[in-house]
Amino acid sequence: MPNYYTDIDELLAKRLAGETEPAEEQTIEAWLTASAENRQYFAGLQRLWQQATPAQALRSVDVEAALQKVRGHLREQPAPRARVLRLRVWLPAAAATIALLIAAFWFFRSPTPVQPTEIATTTTTLTDTLTDGSVVVLNRHSGLRVADNFNRKERRMRLSGEAYFQVAHDSTRAFIVEVEQLEVRVLGTAFNVDDRSEPGRVTITVTTGKVQLRTAIQTELLTAGQQAGYESATGKITRLAQSNPNVLAYKTRQFTFDGTPLREVVQQLSDAYGVNISLKNKALENCPLTAPFNDRPLNEVLTIIADSFDLTIERSDGKVVLDGSGCE
Repeated sequence: MPNYYTDIDELLAKRLAGETEPAEEQTIEAWLTASAENRQYFAGLQRLWQQATPAQALRSVDVEAALQKVRGHLREQPAPRARVLRLRVWLPAAAATIALLIAAFWFFRSPTPVQPTEIATTTTTLTDTLTDGSVVVLNRHSGLRVADNFNRKERRMRLSGEAYFQVAHDSTRAFIVEVEQLEVRVLGTAFNVDDRSEPGRVTITVTTGKVQLRTAIQTELLTAGQQAGYESATGKITRLAQSNPNVLAYKTRQFTFDGTPLREVVQQLSDAYGVNISLKNKALENCPLTAPFNDRPLNEVLTIIADSFDLTIERSDGKVVLDGSGCE
């Protein structure tokens, strides 16, 4: 079962302390329903919690006794994937107490914690190389959080926004990208994940190799040239019949327009170049453009489009407005 619940230990601590809110209870119930391993884990925490007096302060918790129980428990059961405990200073005393017990529970299962790596962009794209040699290109206004145990047993991270991944091949360590409630898993390939263009929708495009998409209810395999969409509202993965040829334009500045409506053209150019481009006359929106552009400056691209449809180009405050009579 993919680990989509990155703060589950904190939520379990709050439940045992009686401090959860309704939305948090729903998350916990979904996590418990997901697997028998989750339910067994929570049952073990309940037993630890019941041994602590509810009224006792954090400093009075017998951590050594908890650790001794953990050692005995470890000898009886195999160790699941390491978890990360995020103990926040604002946790009330009761929840902080059980959080300390959770920390003791995982003390001997987890390696020495290392701060997770976070990569983020604002108004420009960013290319970075991860410690395993994989290359990541982050689109604007995107972020990537790399797990603290990255490149040990697996290579896991969580994406917000859009990124292109050129994954270094490693048959022993899967490369895993979490986005929304979706898991994208590969061993060595190149693919793009877009969680920013359409709210509530994640688009995955494979350029080389194979990519496995997994949710709690569905698994799909994509190969080179294929594309799929994940709907966060339904949790469903749907294969897309026609792949967008310009999905990597924010990285390559290469475009292929084949009878593409001008409204889509300016939208894609705006996204790739980071400039607000609009059409003043709605009659222009459906004008079809057929033209390739191979990493050309934006001014040159706009000039070619303007000449094709007899348009004027207005520039003001960093924005570009195209105007004309239409293409009828």
